[in-house]
Amino acid sequence: VLMGVDTAPAIAAALITHGRAADTPVAVVADGSTATQRTVRTTLAGLPAALVDAGIRPPAVWVVGEVVSLSTPRAAAPAVCRDGA
Repeated sequence: VLMGVDTAPAIAAALITHGRAADTPVAVVADGSTATQRTVRTTLAGLPAALVDAGIRPPAVWVVGEVVSLSTPRAAAPAVCRDGA
């Protein structure tokens, strides 16, 4: 869901109402591709509270479903090689 922070509670509720399990995984990526990027993992049912608890504000995107399990928590960025090697 692109830029869906403010509408997340309504979207999550609609997904649950229409058959998605409340424990479906969700990952929210805030400030993507910046030095302050962070990811919050939760469930559809926990999404509204997780956004508030983590202080998530736009810009952010969120991903729903088992695909969330394919990512791992972000480690330190690898060193950038400046000499072309």
